[in-house]
Amino acid sequence: MNLFGFPFRSVLVDAVACLALAACSSPPARFHSLLAADRVAVAAPAAAPALIVDVLPVRVPPAVAGRRLVVQGNSGQVDVLEMDRWASPVADEIRAALSSALVLQTGAMDVHGLPYDGKRPVYRVAMEVQRFESWRDSHVSIDAVWTIRTAEDRQVLTCRSVVPEAVSAGIDDLVQGHRRALKTLASQMAEPLLAYAAAPSEAARSMPGCLDSAASMLAK
Repeated sequence: MNLFGFPFRSVLVDAVACLALAACSSPPARFHSLLAADRVAVAAPAAAPALIVDVLPVRVPPAVAGRRLVVQGNSGQVDVLEMDRWASPVADEIRAALSSALVLQTGAMDVHGLPYDGKRPVYRVAMEVQRFESWRDSHVSIDAVWTIRTAEDRQVLTCRSVVPEAVSAGIDDLVQGHRRALKTLASQMAEPLLAYAAAPSEAARSMPGCLDSAASMLAK
């Protein structure tokens, strides 16, 4: 059978071959993690950990809540990158990185999602990210409100952190910038966490940017 003078079978075979070649030549998606690549594995200590914490799921703005990287540009432009994605939803990436950093910096054990006998107090850490920005060739920024409380809700410590990090060109450097920002944020949380564990009612007085209250919507 001919189609406008050309063999139809030949045209069909050539079209399928072109489509297959285009599919094979498409670059694969790249997946990024916020867990620090240079983190050191720590063996379980012989003694009980200093603190038991429960790092709760993190809340993030809906605009960045998926797995695709969202990059800010000039004139209010926002690019949602199809080929650069987080290894898991960004809220899960942030929670995992925060938990890892807090454990390393305080010697705590994170029991989130694990069975626990309740014999020692559990300090629950909740965080709501208000801004999670990635400015290409400029900086990244994390603006977050976070709380520390006991399981009994007796006293809530509420704090705010704004952490910018300068970055150079490239998506990899944006990811590295966010890793550094989360490590800094964890450092800002570590001292209040230890102070709160020692004296919940006194912690806010010595911590700039923190206040205490009997209840907190974020901590629920």
